[in-house]
Amino acid sequence: MQYLDGIRLKRAIRAGYLWLNKNRELLNAINVFPVADGDTGTNMALTLQAAVAGAYSSKTDSLRDVADSIALHSLRGARGNSGVILSQYFKGIAEFIGKKERLRIPDIAGVFSAGADSAYRAMSEPREGTILTVLREIGEHLQQAREKFMNVHTLLESAMERGRISLSETRVKLKVLADAGVVDAGAQGFMHFIEGIHNFIKTGELTKEIDVKTDIQELPRLIEKHSRFRYCSEFLVRGSDFDTSGLKNRLKNLGDSLIVASTGKGEIEYLRIHIHTDAPRKIKDLAQSLGAIENEKIDDMKSQNRLMQRWRAGIKRNVTKTVRIVTDSTCDLPKEIADFYDIEIVPLNIIFGADSYKDGMDLDRKDFYKLLSESEDFPKTSQPSPEDFSGAYKKVFGRGDAETIISLHISANLSGTYNSALKASEEFDGKITLLDSGTVSLGLGMMAIIAAEMARDGNSLERITGKLAEMKKSQKLFFTLESVDYLIKGGRVGKARGFLGKILGLKPILTLVNGEVQPLSKARNRERIIEKILSLLPRDLSDGRLAVAHAADPSKVDLVMDALKGRYDLNKILTGEIGPTVGAHCGPGTWGLFFMKG
Repeated sequence: MQYLDGIRLKRAIRAGYLWLNKNRELLNAINVFPVADGDTGTNMALTLQAAVAGAYSSKTDSLRDVADSIALHSLRGARGNSGVILSQYFKGIAEFIGKKERLRIPDIAGVFSAGADSAYRAMSEPREGTILTVLREIGEHLQQAREKFMNVHTLLESAMERGRISLSETRVKLKVLADAGVVDAGAQGFMHFIEGIHNFIKTGELTKEIDVKTDIQELPRLIEKHSRFRYCSEFLVRGSDFDTSGLKNRLKNLGDSLIVASTGKGEIEYLRIHIHTDAPRKIKDLAQSLGAIENEKIDDMKSQNRLMQRWRAGIKRNVTKTVRIVTDSTCDLPKEIADFYDIEIVPLNIIFGADSYKDGMDLDRKDFYKLLSESEDFPKTSQPSPEDFSGAYKKVFGRGDAETIISLHISANLSGTYNSALKASEEFDGKITLLDSGTVSLGLGMMAIIAAEMARDGNSLERITGKLAEMKKSQKLFFTLESVDYLIKGGRVGKARGFLGKILGLKPILTLVNGEVQPLSKARNRERIIEKILSLLPRDLSDGRLAVAHAADPSKVDLVMDALKGRYDLNKILTGEIGPTVGAHCGPGTWGLFFMKG
């Protein structure tokens, strides 16, 4: 092969994505910089997935249109530090290509350098010993040797040889990597990307297994939080005439790992801000002042770090995942946990008057409870459409690592969500297994996590569904309300209607049986409620899993956790905030305790 054109570039990008995606869990496992939040592989895979979507949706098959579409879509779909760097790498490539119709051998060498230069420019404080160094050193090497290469195949072989040397040196160039005994996860991910392209160029096949000398690393010896800030905050803004240099100066004192990237000058531009900060609300306010926020992501890196430490303790490597998990937004899983476990969440709809929102997408928890307190309209909820589920299933299968899907959902007695998923599953020839969890909120969330853990460890579909059936039988939910109004207005009262009308100022203790709300007891104050609920748990909790959820009142979680000290390992308790769909029916101040065996 002597050149690349638009069609070949499309296929090359897809081949690189497919191979990186096969290795993304290993990349997550070795991720310690800039923080050990265990999502580098996922972020790079999702960014490249967006790049592939861009490549195959370009206006024409011309090299210029394909490259421009890759740059635009990768920026819009970029995730995390490594993902934004990749998007800017593609931006530099698109700018280098310009009006070229083909990339000859010297041009391809120039592509690597142009991409690296663009990635460096986007960073507020570039760090050597990371993916940036590997990008730069590969580019410099290819530029120096560009006249020696006979074809694209030999050029890529030389790029990989130099890249492996540069990758191995990241282990000593950056202290945090040296302490952990690993290479930079982003740099390793880029090498997987190039390996996938090389194999495609060599064989002409997109799906052939790759036989390369990949440097499989040991898991980190030391896992620490390397950012002094808590939240990884990202905002995609649609507008025009962005001043990226000025924005960097305005943001540099609000956090670290700052990247400000745009698609370039034009009537309509896209800007992505990535920063680790303790003030995500300030960043959001600034982003809103620049244009319309199209997408946002705020991850709690401390929580992600705790999850990574637990996962790494028992990780099984090099297992091909064949079962993937899809659930719905009533699971109330924090986004960082769903991303970490590769759980696809289909949002339900929240309706205030004439305005409709997607749970967790158009409306986050904080904004929902604010709207709930201010709006004159009582919120309504509706299940996703079969088309919503069909789109989610196609997205999961499109990643190339799933043979079958377990679609696990809120009790069918509480919502029509299960029936929508069932309707959508009919077009997938038996590849979707539907399960009614019989529960909601973090009860559903725990079941999704367990299913994802088992899938990650290589368990069969039958073994996973059998485990979930056992858990459904043992599950218990106890919850209490600050106000009964929301439950009554939402029509989910069940057999508790008469009971709620007679409690006369006392707080109710309720449960869920076969998807129906039923009364258990009542108490006068918070302490008595906690004492009563804990007395309803099995005496021996050693073989169980616990979760505590709250609605806009995290102090309730702290009180429950304190009461469980000495009886259960608090590090194993899943905690989270009740989201908009469930919150619309229970109201602020609600909290619940979930238990199930396994």
